[in-house]
Amino acid sequence: MVNLSELLSIALNIEAEGYAFYTNLASAQTDEQSKQLFQNLAQQEREHQEIFKKLINEFSQPDSSKDNWVSEEVAGYLKSYANMSIFPTMTKMKQMSSTEALKLAVEVEKDSIIFYSELLPYAGNERETIKKVISEEKRHLMDLLALLS
Repeated sequence: MVNLSELLSIALNIEAEGYAFYTNLASAQTDEQSKQLFQNLAQQEREHQEIFKKLINEFSQPDSSKDNWVSEEVAGYLKSYANMSIFPTMTKMKQMSSTEALKLAVEVEKDSIIFYSELLPYAGNERETIKKVISEEKRHLMDLLALLS
């Protein structure tokens, strides 16, 4: 069994990468509306980092509750998903045009929503917190899709 805090550490890394990506994308924009959108997205990713840091601390505390434990199979799946889908996509974004990066950002937001949704059954009392992050990621996705159209 794996403690949920290990998987939340992956979520923390996703948000850190997202913050760096959106900050870089904002600085590359000449259009003020796009610049503001990416700055807002970066700030929200920073807020998500703080949420996950808090959750990691809570789930790292000694606790006999089975809600905080994830099977090796599920943990392996989620780690592989992040390592094969989310992180390589973020690495590619650093070497692309704004439009290409924007399209990949849409994919990362989708993948992040899936990853966080998979954490919900193990989140115990913190389900609502993770649901809030998922809701915000969905809003990011809608904002990015609007910018693409």
